[in-house]
Amino acid sequence: MDYSQQRAVGVALLPLIGVLVGALSTGCSSSDNTSSNTSGAGGAAAGTAGQGTAGSNVGTSGASGVGGSGGAPVSGGTGGASGASGTAGSAGSGGSGGSGGASIDGNCSPPDDVYSPIQNLSQTGCVDPTDPTKLTARAIPYEVNSPLWSDGADKTRAFVLPDGKKIHVDATTGKWVFPVGSVLIKNFLFDGKFVETRLFMHVDDMSWAGYSYKWNGQGADKQTEATVVGLDRDEIMFNTGKQTVDWFYPSREDCAKCHNDVAGNSLGPDNGQMYRIATGHTMNQFDELNAKGVFDATPTLPSAAQVLPLPYHSNQLGDPPAGATLDQKARSYLQANCAHCHQPNNGFIMSPFPNFDLRYGTSLKDAKICNAEVSKGAVPGSTSTKILVPGKPMDSILWLRMNAAYTDTGTMVRMPQIATHVVDAAGVKLIGDWITAITTCP
Repeated sequence: MDYSQQRAVGVALLPLIGVLVGALSTGCSSSDNTSSNTSGAGGAAAGTAGQGTAGSNVGTSGASGVGGSGGAPVSGGTGGASGASGTAGSAGSGGSGGSGGASIDGNCSPPDDVYSPIQNLSQTGCVDPTDPTKLTARAIPYEVNSPLWSDGADKTRAFVLPDGKKIHVDATTGKWVFPVGSVLIKNFLFDGKFVETRLFMHVDDMSWAGYSYKWNGQGADKQTEATVVGLDRDEIMFNTGKQTVDWFYPSREDCAKCHNDVAGNSLGPDNGQMYRIATGHTMNQFDELNAKGVFDATPTLPSAAQVLPLPYHSNQLGDPPAGATLDQKARSYLQANCAHCHQPNNGFIMSPFPNFDLRYGTSLKDAKICNAEVSKGAVPGSTSTKILVPGKPMDSILWLRMNAAYTDTGTMVRMPQIATHVVDAAGVKLIGDWITAITTCP
């Protein structure tokens, strides 16, 4: 097994190993995670930093010392939602008492133990601790040209770079390569209410780790905190005050399946996606980011043929460019929603579906989908076995899987098979129109 194969296997197994370790580190109740900060007997011993989860975070009083100065205070563990500081310790005889446990805020970087992420979003350092609905001042917001469909949620995106580190842009592929220690931040919202925040962290040279945070503040309640979701998938009925959303939080293993080595781990940031004027701005995003000094060298601008158009109207991003063709819009949609799995594996043995290629720059002929037999099997209710049949979307497995409803027992039928549970009606129409317009296979 060569290096790239070892790397892919290691990344793929990381979340599976976490099922064993993470169950101990993330599944505890708040009553088992009280932070302690004890000033020791004799007024000399330092307190021990504890690790808290959502819930109380009360420091333990320092024991009374005998002579000498009180115990030197240390910061307590990551605080719970309601606990910022501990109870002051008792004064030692002849000296001052130890101070209570104080929460340790992160600096928006990967945790030392990937199976023990910081429990509260407000303490990660990726947001304003006084108002976690706002990003940290270190975060750099960005937009993409062709957003991934996420069950109709609005999204905001940002990244945080470690001090002194830069983004490298691959001159051949246009892929943005983030340095170790980087964090990508994505917020999911309905009616202006946060439902989920995801932190995708570049842990080391071989791996990334993704964490979902579940927001409070349903209905008219103020949103004050989000808490980390466990290893497994989770579901919530979230009331925005205007509608109730059935929202699914992915498992950490789900994150690794889409953010795979073949796709380059981070999915959005590349030349084709990032070359745009962001909403409310006048300067191209490339120029703005270059002026901020985030690149290790000024990147080569993409050609017009490499820039992805917006596939269809978006309430957040507006309408596709006037000159965008049906083929360009459809291929842009497939790039954002499908190509991270459906592309050649380039030697990585864990590539999900390398038998055909849905990347934007791949011609229809080289995509190997037109009148091509499926390897996964037919869709229930249809006898078709072709990925794409010219002029016939209802005979094309590509279209049929996009239009398949989510079921708890039949998730492998639907595409994408994870991270979405609601059919994208506009996307289905776009791909259907595109297939209808194809008259013959090249």
